[in-house]
Amino acid sequence: MNRLAFCLLAAALLLASCKGKSDDSSAPLAALQSPNAAENYGDQFWNDQLHRKTELWSKALNFCQQPDHKFLINCQPVLAAAAPRVPFSATMPSNGLGGGLFPVPSPNAQATH
Repeated sequence: MNRLAFCLLAAALLLASCKGKSDDSSAPLAALQSPNAAENYGDQFWNDQLHRKTELWSKALNFCQQPDHKFLINCQPVLAAAAPRVPFSATMPSNGLGGGLFPVPSPNAQATH
């Protein structure tokens, strides 16, 4: 009997602690509309949402891609995360001139000896 009472009390406390909490997605979505920069919902937050493919990410991207919202300050990190990534190359592409720091002699140049 004591176990049952304890379990019921624990369940009641868990339910009471959840009551009144807002949806986790409401604050970040509301921040998108704010004229003030939201420091807690910046690049790192939205990149994480993108990589986890959350419903919050879908809603934020949909909101920020609307023409009237594209230039809102808090939409900038969302749009930056959504931008296509161009891979960085550590090597320079060839310019077709033979490479190096020295000019390649022209085949038409006359050798002087």
